[in-house]
Amino acid sequence: MHLIQEIVDQYPRLVQWRHDFHRHPELCHEEKRTAARVAQLLRSFGIGEVIEDVGTTGVVGVLHAGDGPVVALRADMDALPVAEAGVHDHRSLTPDVCHACGHDGHMVMLLGAAQYLASRTDLFHGTVLFVFQPAEEVATGAVAMLDAGILSKYGVQSAYALHTYPGLATGKIGVSPGTVLASVNSFTIRLTGVSGHAGFPHVCTDPIAASAAVVNALQTIASQGVDPLDSVVLAVTGCRSSSHTHNVVPETVELKGTVRYLDAEYGDLLPKKVRAIVAGVATGYGVHAEIDYVKGTPPLANTERETELARRVAGELLGDENVVPMTPAMVGEDFAFFLERVPGALAFIGNGEDSVALHNPSFDFNDAALPVGASYFSRLVQTVLS
Repeated sequence: MHLIQEIVDQYPRLVQWRHDFHRHPELCHEEKRTAARVAQLLRSFGIGEVIEDVGTTGVVGVLHAGDGPVVALRADMDALPVAEAGVHDHRSLTPDVCHACGHDGHMVMLLGAAQYLASRTDLFHGTVLFVFQPAEEVATGAVAMLDAGILSKYGVQSAYALHTYPGLATGKIGVSPGTVLASVNSFTIRLTGVSGHAGFPHVCTDPIAASAAVVNALQTIASQGVDPLDSVVLAVTGCRSSSHTHNVVPETVELKGTVRYLDAEYGDLLPKKVRAIVAGVATGYGVHAEIDYVKGTPPLANTERETELARRVAGELLGDENVVPMTPAMVGEDFAFFLERVPGALAFIGNGEDSVALHNPSFDFNDAALPVGASYFSRLVQTVLS
């Protein structure tokens, strides 16, 4: 590996920052301590323009190095409502909240790059935005910051991000052009019938039976309603009735689920199919149906030119053999909203082949990846703003 030596030399400090963030996780749009610490560190690096409270708790550091292009680097700050199972010394001090998705590491990789670049503005020409975003996990943070005008205000021309990846060896980076992550949407279906004694079913209208038919019918969307060569996931992930005993036909049943796809053309088709199936089943079973379909993140699509640039930078740092293509995954990331507005690329950084999965209570970011990611961000800026 050919990492930036000045960043490697800062490794103990990067670890210290990461462990501090890990001990003090904060949920979506509540990242006040986290944001204050980020802003404090950015100012300590000599970055004079630091804007706080962007899109609720977001932070943007702006580093100018003469005339030239403008690039944004983004890291997410929020944690998850998960009780940590880890036993390490830096485990979460906040009950039922922890950094189980690596956002503590994402922040520190970007902070490491900010520190280095602020000390070496002779190496590039242009402007860098260090974007620290809230609320990625609920997919509202990116939109909040974009609606605040951070791209248009500074004329951002491209954007890049990193995400940790369990199962990929530490010291490797994965990046591919085109769609790499799915659009993630959710639905809630409420079926209302007529409640009564289970021993007199003929005087009731049973939403339980209707809900079972709805679940079965919805599965035909992915199996028969779309091109079998396209990737579509429709899963009912929750079912709850208003009855709390064995001998009462409930009045209501609530179903919850997710719809995911890689092709943006399905964005309008799938909710129509969900609504049509639910309405048809409800009519047949004599129940009333209400549907709340929430569109979340769009598919995340890396642009060709920026992906090739990212791949080249990673190859120079790590060796081409340590830069790998990525298979699209049916998970979402709200950095997709950035890439709807400007070209750019999300790359994945290895957390170790034996790492537990993201969102697992035992997940912990691999500190060995910190100088890798910070060097990648730094060299990316030098290349884009050469």
